[in-house]
Amino acid sequence: MLALAVSVISCADLIDGPFHRRDHDDDHDTIHTDTTGNGNNDSTVCFSRDVLPILITNCAMAKCHDEASHKDGVVLTSYTSAMHLVTPGSTSKSKLYEVITETDPEDVMPPLPRTLSKEQINLIARWIREGAHDGTCTEDSLCDTTNITLDSDVGPILAKWCICCHGPVDPGAGINLTIRSVVEAESRSGRLMRSITHDPSVARMPPSGPKLDDCSIKKIEVWIQQGFR
Repeated sequence: MLALAVSVISCADLIDGPFHRRDHDDDHDTIHTDTTGNGNNDSTVCFSRDVLPILITNCAMAKCHDEASHKDGVVLTSYTSAMHLVTPGSTSKSKLYEVITETDPEDVMPPLPRTLSKEQINLIARWIREGAHDGTCTEDSLCDTTNITLDSDVGPILAKWCICCHGPVDPGAGINLTIRSVVEAESRSGRLMRSITHDPSVARMPPSGPKLDDCSIKKIEVWIQQGFR
């Protein structure tokens, strides 16, 4: 059990480079994750790729806005449910934007100490201003699985979808996925793949909402098959 003196850390603090290298790793093996962008020239915000992970990992939590809890009647696990709080094209008329930018600590969402980063708030705002569409993400048709590495491919996926629960502060089930050796151990045991494919034999990850997109799952699978590069 972690000491109570551990300082509070938000998911936003873990987005840029949460991973720790293994003992004896060379400096060039240190993982620096980047969850912004999609590796191509598409600058349009895509709901399933960019917005949904923010909602799932910060809002659709147990006792909050997952399907089981639906606190205050609000569920934030899908495009359809999120649109009940969004007016396309207008942040000022969108309840979702209002609550994530609320200055009153009693009303801001997610509730403190969890916080969204400025980048995450701006991304949601862009999505709303662009019309709050649920279009096809570019990588839905283009999934490059060549030269998959933890640093450039798997790390950003885990940072986007998993680190909020399995980060360095009070990691869920004692599994800290910011440590390379832990990621490898979970992969070797098969638990990681079973979890992200929502195999009923293990706890699903993320715990609410849909599975990771097919491309992300494929990249993790290829990374494992290729020997954890």
